[in-house]
Amino acid sequence: MHLRPTINRPRHQGSALIAVFWLIAVLGMVVFGATKMLATDSHYAKEARGRIYAKRLAEMGLAVGQHPAITPDDPLLNYSSEMGGSYSVNIVAEEARFNINALLLNGDRSLLRRIFQKWNMKPEFASALSDALKDWVDQDDLVSLNGAEKREYEKEGLEGMPFNRPFKDLDEMLFVRGMEQVNAFYPGWRDWFTVFGDGRIDVNDAKPELIAVLADVPMERVGPLMQYRLGMDGVKWTKDDSRLTSAIQVAQMLGVFQPQIVQQLTQWTQFAGPIRRIESVGSLGDVSRKLVIISQNNQVLWRGELPNHG
Repeated sequence: MHLRPTINRPRHQGSALIAVFWLIAVLGMVVFGATKMLATDSHYAKEARGRIYAKRLAEMGLAVGQHPAITPDDPLLNYSSEMGGSYSVNIVAEEARFNINALLLNGDRSLLRRIFQKWNMKPEFASALSDALKDWVDQDDLVSLNGAEKREYEKEGLEGMPFNRPFKDLDEMLFVRGMEQVNAFYPGWRDWFTVFGDGRIDVNDAKPELIAVLADVPMERVGPLMQYRLGMDGVKWTKDDSRLTSAIQVAQMLGVFQPQIVQQLTQWTQFAGPIRRIESVGSLGDVSRKLVIISQNNQVLWRGELPNHG
């Protein structure tokens, strides 16, 4: 009775690897067929077919990334064919982004304005957009200083807005007055936000620019923290990688000792976010597609396609 789990576990792992290798074999056939067809297509048809096969490659990457035996450093998360097809999968904590609802509902719009100013937006626009976003999620019809409620949207011919509830999807933010300008000026804005999690930032997965904005420090001050995360070899996902464990440690590495900033870091940071984000970019020639799955405890919270900004 006690030996049975020991016997079955290698079989389970072996079958998992067989399944992954089967996916790679199917992937090779997909790329081969796509390459043959693209060779004889017109430019328009090449682009259309390229998008189809790039999405298939991205789906292959997602299938590999979702396997419970896969870890973020697994070499199977990156595949490249001699015929030009590839996928690249990145697995991080979803909490490595700012929760837009938490920022707005907790009243910390100074942090939100710093984010917008990081995107080189004028202070007056950043302030107005922060107010408009706040008016969208609060439950009253009182207009903030530079915000927008029902009357302001009706003047623009938009009925039923704002929703007066937290955002359920990042794309809902595009309905907010001013966000169309953000989308045109800074199309990578989605990389900064999420609607999942408790609002605390996982600083072990967060990008350096987000950490700089969070702590209100220049980018060069984030360098030692990023080097610590990478370890001595300076390469991500290797054995010498280190993990941050406390807000005090983060503050020391950033060189900030003001009590209010340390308090803010304590409020807004965590070190092992439980929500998993799997991003898979499939590419064929010059065409790429980006698919994302956000999950927690093996339950999918969101799945969809996002613009690929590299």
